[in-house]
Amino acid sequence: SSHIQHATNKRENKMATRRLLSLSRTFSGRAFSSAPPKFLISTTETVSGHTIVESFGLVAGSTVRARNIGQDIFTQVKAAFGGELSAYTELLSESRKEATERMQQAAEELGANAVIAARFSSANVTTQASEILVYGTAVKVRKD
Repeated sequence: SSHIQHATNKRENKMATRRLLSLSRTFSGRAFSSAPPKFLISTTETVSGHTIVESFGLVAGSTVRARNIGQDIFTQVKAAFGGELSAYTELLSESRKEATERMQQAAEELGANAVIAARFSSANVTTQASEILVYGTAVKVRKD
């Protein structure tokens, strides 16, 4: 039993590390690197160390994902006993990343090199599918 618990904890730690690396790449434009990011995404209305030189308006990215029926059954059993629902955590992390990439692409098509005031939203489309939406203001910034 302790061997199984150890393997489960090891797998969950590995998944958490992957999620952190993914979020690092998504939100900072780099993964533990000193290279300057090519595209900036900020939840604030400014970008520290930069001046906004042009605003292009609202941009958004979204994705709609359905849950896997096998994962759904396993997750319902796990939910009855409590704890993190790691299959859903991973699904939502992938969905946020995909929506963010789509928002970035929309901004770049307008000529922006940053998005400010970025926000996430989610909604159930059906009982089996959810939408993740990310939106913000596309801008062109210049380093001070």
